[in-house]
Amino acid sequence: MNRRYYWTKTWGAPDIPEYDALALSHEGTRQRILGYIQPGDIIVYLTSDAKESDPMLRGRLAGAVEIADPVLEVDVEFLRPNEKRPPEHYRDGDGRFRWPYGIAVSRTWVFIEQESNDTLIPDHADKRMQGAASIHEMRPEEIGRLMSLDVREQVKGGATAKLPFQGSLHRPWRQQAGMRKAANVNPGTHLYIAQIYDAHGLTFKVGSGKVADRVDELNRYRRLTQGEAKWSERSSSQFATVAGARAAEDFILFEAKKAGYGSDDHSEFLVGISSRDLNALYAKSIEIGLAVDAEETIV
Repeated sequence: MNRRYYWTKTWGAPDIPEYDALALSHEGTRQRILGYIQPGDIIVYLTSDAKESDPMLRGRLAGAVEIADPVLEVDVEFLRPNEKRPPEHYRDGDGRFRWPYGIAVSRTWVFIEQESNDTLIPDHADKRMQGAASIHEMRPEEIGRLMSLDVREQVKGGATAKLPFQGSLHRPWRQQAGMRKAANVNPGTHLYIAQIYDAHGLTFKVGSGKVADRVDELNRYRRLTQGEAKWSERSSSQFATVAGARAAEDFILFEAKKAGYGSDDHSEFLVGISSRDLNALYAKSIEIGLAVDAEETIV
Protein backbone atom coordinates (compact mmCIF):
# COMPACT_ATOMS: atom_id res chain seq x y z
CA MET A 1 0.00 0.00 0.00
CA ASN A 2 1.35 3.41 -1.02
CA ARG A 3 0.26 5.38 2.04
CA ARG A 4 0.55 9.12 2.35
CA TYR A 5 0.89 10.91 5.65
CA TYR A 6 -0.68 14.16 6.84
CA TRP A 7 -1.14 16.06 10.08
CA THR A 8 -3.80 18.32 11.52
CA LYS A 9 -4.63 19.91 14.86
CA THR A 10 -7.52 18.80 17.07
CA TRP A 11 -8.75 19.19 20.63
CA GLY A 12 -7.71 15.69 21.65
CA ALA A 13 -7.12 12.05 20.73
CA PRO A 14 -9.36 10.09 18.34
CA ASP A 15 -11.92 7.58 19.58
CA ILE A 16 -12.48 4.06 18.22
CA PRO A 17 -13.30 4.06 14.47
CA GLU A 18 -17.00 3.27 15.03
CA TYR A 19 -17.45 6.52 16.95
CA ASP A 20 -15.07 8.86 15.16
CA ALA A 21 -14.00 10.26 11.79
CA LEU A 22 -11.64 12.81 10.30
CA ALA A 23 -13.86 15.69 11.47
CA LEU A 24 -13.89 19.03 9.63
CA SER A 25 -15.63 22.36 10.18
CA HIS A 26 -16.50 23.20 6.57
CA GLU A 27 -17.98 21.25 3.69
CA GLY A 28 -15.64 23.01 1.25
CA THR A 29 -12.62 21.70 3.16
CA ARG A 30 -14.02 18.17 3.10
CA GLN A 31 -14.60 18.32 -0.65
CA ARG A 32 -11.06 19.58 -1.28
CA ILE A 33 -9.62 16.74 0.79
CA LEU A 34 -11.86 14.19 -0.93
CA GLY A 35 -10.26 15.29 -4.19
CA TYR A 36 -6.93 13.73 -3.23
CA ILE A 37 -7.26 11.56 -0.11
CA GLN A 38 -6.96 7.79 -0.62
CA PRO A 39 -7.87 4.71 1.44
CA GLY A 40 -5.10 3.87 3.88
CA ASP A 41 -3.76 7.43 4.15
CA ILE A 42 -2.74 8.39 7.69
CA ILE A 43 -3.59 11.65 9.45
CA VAL A 44 -1.68 12.41 12.66
CA TYR A 45 -3.45 14.47 15.33
CA LEU A 46 -1.51 17.23 17.06
CA THR A 47 -3.38 18.73 20.01
CA SER A 48 -3.94 22.46 19.61
CA ASP A 49 -3.29 25.09 22.29
CA ALA A 50 -6.96 26.08 22.38
CA LYS A 51 -8.44 26.42 25.86
CA GLU A 52 -11.01 23.76 24.96
CA SER A 53 -8.33 21.17 24.16
CA ASP A 54 -7.75 18.19 26.43
CA PRO A 55 -5.58 19.74 29.20
CA MET A 56 -3.58 16.51 29.50
CA LEU A 57 -2.66 16.65 25.81
CA ARG A 58 -2.50 20.37 25.00
CA GLY A 59 0.46 21.04 22.72
CA ARG A 60 1.28 17.33 22.49
CA LEU A 61 0.88 14.48 20.01
CA ALA A 62 -2.54 12.91 20.48
CA GLY A 63 -3.11 10.12 17.97
CA ALA A 64 -3.64 9.14 14.34
CA VAL A 65 -6.35 7.80 12.05
CA GLU A 66 -6.41 5.73 8.85
CA ILE A 67 -8.81 6.68 6.05
CA ALA A 68 -11.36 3.93 5.38
CA ASP A 69 -11.77 1.92 2.19
CA PRO A 70 -13.92 2.99 0.42
CA VAL A 71 -13.59 6.70 1.20
CA LEU A 72 -16.94 7.77 2.64
CA GLU A 73 -18.56 10.98 3.86
CA VAL A 74 -20.09 10.72 7.35
CA ASP A 75 -22.05 13.03 9.65
CA VAL A 76 -19.79 13.20 12.70
CA GLU A 77 -22.43 14.56 15.08
CA PHE A 78 -24.56 11.43 14.82
CA LEU A 79 -21.85 8.77 15.09
CA ARG A 80 -22.83 8.55 18.78
CA PRO A 81 -26.66 8.72 18.61
CA ASN A 82 -27.27 7.88 22.28
CA GLU A 83 -24.54 10.01 23.84
CA LYS A 84 -24.77 13.67 24.75
CA ARG A 85 -21.77 15.69 23.60
CA PRO A 86 -20.07 18.38 25.73
CA PRO A 87 -21.43 21.95 25.32
CA GLU A 88 -18.08 23.17 23.95
CA HIS A 89 -18.60 20.93 20.90
CA TYR A 90 -21.29 23.41 19.77
CA ARG A 91 -20.75 26.98 18.59
CA ASP A 92 -21.70 29.77 20.98
CA GLY A 93 -23.54 31.88 18.44
CA ASP A 94 -25.86 29.50 16.59
CA GLY A 95 -25.48 26.27 18.58
CA ARG A 96 -24.32 24.28 15.57
CA PHE A 97 -21.99 21.30 15.96
CA ARG A 98 -18.42 22.42 15.29
CA TRP A 99 -17.19 19.54 13.05
CA PRO A 100 -20.16 17.99 11.20
CA TYR A 101 -18.29 17.15 7.99
CA GLY A 102 -16.52 13.83 8.41
CA ILE A 103 -14.53 11.35 6.37
CA ALA A 104 -14.78 7.76 7.60
CA VAL A 105 -11.78 6.12 9.27
CA SER A 106 -10.99 2.42 9.61
CA ARG A 107 -8.32 2.44 12.35
CA THR A 108 -7.31 4.84 15.11
CA TRP A 109 -4.32 5.08 17.47
CA VAL A 110 -3.27 7.03 20.54
CA PHE A 111 0.33 7.95 21.33
CA ILE A 112 1.75 6.54 24.55
CA GLU A 113 4.52 9.02 25.37
CA GLN A 114 2.49 12.18 24.59
CA GLU A 115 5.51 14.02 23.24
CA SER A 116 5.49 17.67 22.22
CA ASN A 117 4.08 18.57 18.80
CA ASP A 118 7.49 20.10 18.04
CA THR A 119 9.11 16.66 18.29
CA LEU A 120 7.30 15.44 15.19
CA ILE A 121 6.43 18.61 13.23
CA PRO A 122 8.96 21.33 14.18
CA ASP A 123 7.30 24.09 12.12
CA HIS A 124 3.65 23.29 12.89
CA ALA A 125 3.14 26.71 14.53
CA ASP A 126 3.85 28.43 11.21
CA LYS A 127 0.44 27.28 9.97
CA ARG A 128 -1.34 29.23 12.74
CA MET A 129 -5.12 28.86 12.36
CA GLN A 130 -4.71 26.78 9.21
CA GLY A 131 -3.11 24.03 11.30
CA ALA A 132 -6.55 22.96 12.48
CA ALA A 133 -8.52 24.08 9.42
CA SER A 134 -7.25 21.35 7.08
CA ILE A 135 -4.67 18.55 6.75
CA HIS A 136 -1.03 19.09 5.81
CA GLU A 137 1.38 16.70 4.10
CA MET A 138 4.23 15.34 6.21
CA ARG A 139 7.85 15.38 5.08
CA PRO A 140 9.88 12.15 4.77
CA GLU A 141 11.95 12.92 7.88
CA GLU A 142 8.74 13.57 9.87
CA ILE A 143 7.29 10.25 8.71
CA GLY A 144 10.52 8.57 9.82
CA ARG A 145 10.17 10.05 13.31
CA LEU A 146 6.52 8.97 13.45
CA MET A 147 7.37 5.33 12.76
CA SER A 148 9.39 4.92 15.96
CA LEU A 149 6.82 6.48 18.33
CA ASP A 150 4.95 4.09 20.63
CA VAL A 151 1.20 3.81 20.00
CA ARG A 152 -1.74 1.71 21.04
CA GLU A 153 -4.43 0.93 18.48
CA GLN A 154 -7.98 1.60 19.67
CA VAL A 155 -10.50 -1.20 19.18
CA LYS A 156 -14.03 -1.65 20.42
CA GLY A 157 -14.24 -3.74 23.57
CA GLY A 158 -10.61 -4.84 23.58
CA ALA A 159 -7.04 -3.99 24.49
CA THR A 160 -4.08 -3.97 22.12
CA ALA A 161 -0.35 -4.14 22.67
CA LYS A 162 1.92 -1.11 22.76
CA LEU A 163 3.98 -1.05 19.55
CA PRO A 164 6.05 1.40 17.52
CA PHE A 165 3.73 2.99 14.97
CA GLN A 166 5.34 1.18 12.05
CA GLY A 167 4.90 -2.16 13.79
CA SER A 168 1.26 -1.45 14.55
CA LEU A 169 0.58 -0.55 10.92
CA HIS A 170 1.73 -4.04 9.91
CA ARG A 171 -0.43 -5.69 12.59
CA PRO A 172 -3.99 -4.42 12.04
CA TRP A 173 -6.25 -5.43 14.93
CA ARG A 174 -9.51 -6.20 13.21
CA GLN A 175 -12.26 -8.46 14.49
CA GLN A 176 -13.33 -10.89 11.78
CA ALA A 177 -16.97 -11.89 11.36
CA GLY A 178 -18.07 -15.51 11.78
CA MET A 179 -16.52 -18.46 13.60
CA ARG A 180 -12.82 -18.24 14.30
CA LYS A 181 -10.73 -20.73 12.33
CA ALA A 182 -8.42 -23.08 14.15
CA ALA A 183 -4.89 -21.73 14.50
CA ASN A 184 -2.12 -23.44 12.60
CA VAL A 185 1.03 -21.54 13.56
CA ASN A 186 4.52 -22.96 13.44
CA PRO A 187 6.46 -22.65 16.70
CA GLY A 188 9.14 -20.05 17.06
CA THR A 189 7.66 -17.31 14.87
CA HIS A 190 7.63 -14.45 17.39
CA LEU A 191 10.14 -11.63 17.56
CA TYR A 192 10.21 -10.36 21.14
CA ILE A 193 11.98 -7.89 23.37
CA ALA A 194 12.00 -8.58 27.10
CA GLN A 195 13.24 -6.15 29.72
CA ILE A 196 14.36 -6.10 33.34
CA TYR A 197 15.15 -3.20 35.64
CA ASP A 198 17.35 -3.91 38.64
CA ALA A 199 20.27 -2.44 40.56
CA HIS A 200 22.35 -2.52 37.37
CA GLY A 201 19.83 -0.47 35.39
CA LEU A 202 17.66 -1.41 32.43
CA THR A 203 18.59 -4.45 30.32
CA PHE A 204 16.83 -5.65 27.17
CA LYS A 205 16.85 -9.18 25.76
CA VAL A 206 16.07 -9.64 22.05
CA GLY A 207 15.05 -13.05 20.76
CA SER A 208 12.71 -15.14 18.65
CA GLY A 209 10.51 -18.08 19.51
CA LYS A 210 7.32 -18.50 21.54
CA VAL A 211 7.40 -15.29 23.52
CA ALA A 212 5.58 -16.49 26.67
CA ASP A 213 7.81 -19.56 26.92
CA ARG A 214 10.96 -17.48 26.45
CA VAL A 215 10.04 -14.96 29.16
CA ASP A 216 9.11 -17.78 31.55
CA GLU A 217 12.50 -19.35 30.89
CA LEU A 218 14.26 -16.07 31.65
CA ASN A 219 12.50 -15.96 35.03
CA ARG A 220 13.00 -19.64 35.86
CA TYR A 221 15.89 -19.04 38.25
CA ARG A 222 14.93 -15.56 39.45
CA ARG A 223 14.37 -15.55 43.22
CA LEU A 224 11.12 -13.63 43.07
CA THR A 225 10.09 -14.41 46.66
CA GLN A 226 13.31 -12.75 47.81
CA GLY A 227 12.60 -9.56 45.92
CA GLU A 228 14.66 -10.12 42.78
CA ALA A 229 13.45 -8.22 39.73
CA LYS A 230 11.48 -10.06 37.06
CA TRP A 231 11.83 -10.10 33.29
CA SER A 232 8.73 -8.88 31.43
CA GLU A 233 7.65 -8.69 27.80
CA ARG A 234 8.18 -5.24 26.29
CA SER A 235 7.24 -5.83 22.65
CA SER A 236 6.41 -8.77 20.41
CA SER A 237 5.32 -9.39 16.83
CA GLN A 238 4.43 -12.65 15.13
CA PHE A 239 5.67 -13.56 11.66
CA ALA A 240 4.50 -16.22 9.24
CA THR A 241 7.83 -18.07 9.28
CA VAL A 242 10.66 -18.90 11.65
CA ALA A 243 13.05 -17.32 9.14
CA GLY A 244 11.15 -14.03 9.29
CA ALA A 245 11.33 -13.88 13.08
CA ARG A 246 15.02 -14.75 13.13
CA ALA A 247 15.85 -12.18 10.44
CA ALA A 248 14.13 -9.49 12.49
CA GLU A 249 15.98 -10.58 15.64
CA ASP A 250 19.34 -10.65 13.86
CA PHE A 251 18.83 -7.16 12.46
CA ILE A 252 18.15 -5.59 15.88
CA LEU A 253 21.10 -7.32 17.53
CA PHE A 254 23.51 -6.53 14.71
CA GLU A 255 22.61 -2.84 14.51
CA ALA A 256 22.47 -2.36 18.29
CA LYS A 257 25.83 -4.04 18.86
CA LYS A 258 27.36 -2.01 16.03
CA ALA A 259 26.23 1.11 17.90
CA GLY A 260 27.88 -0.12 21.11
CA TYR A 261 24.86 -1.42 23.03
CA GLY A 262 25.90 -5.08 23.28
CA SER A 263 26.58 -6.83 26.59
CA ASP A 264 29.43 -9.13 27.60
CA ASP A 265 26.99 -11.09 29.76
CA HIS A 266 24.86 -12.51 26.94
CA SER A 267 24.87 -12.28 23.14
CA GLU A 268 21.17 -11.28 23.11
CA PHE A 269 21.35 -8.64 25.87
CA LEU A 270 21.37 -4.90 25.11
CA VAL A 271 22.30 -2.19 27.62
CA GLY A 272 22.40 1.60 27.42
CA ILE A 273 20.13 1.92 24.39
CA SER A 274 17.31 4.49 24.57
CA SER A 275 13.67 3.55 24.07
CA ARG A 276 13.53 5.77 20.98
CA ASP A 277 16.51 4.05 19.34
CA LEU A 278 15.23 0.59 20.25
CA ASN A 279 11.77 1.42 18.87
CA ALA A 280 13.32 2.57 15.61
CA LEU A 281 15.26 -0.69 15.25
CA TYR A 282 12.17 -2.71 16.17
CA ALA A 283 10.04 -0.94 13.55
CA LYS A 284 12.65 -1.52 10.84
CA SER A 285 13.10 -5.15 11.89
CA ILE A 286 9.40 -5.81 11.25
CA GLU A 287 9.84 -4.63 7.66
CA ILE A 288 12.79 -6.99 7.26
CA GLY A 289 10.99 -9.93 8.84
CA LEU A 290 7.92 -9.43 6.65
CA ALA A 291 10.11 -9.27 3.54
CA VAL A 292 11.71 -12.60 4.51
CA ASP A 293 8.22 -14.02 5.15
CA ALA A 294 7.23 -13.06 1.61
CA GLU A 295 10.30 -14.75 0.15
CA GLU A 296 9.79 -17.90 2.21
CA THR A 297 6.12 -18.26 1.28
CA ILE A 298 6.52 -17.82 -2.49
CA VAL A 299 5.45 -21.06 -4.09
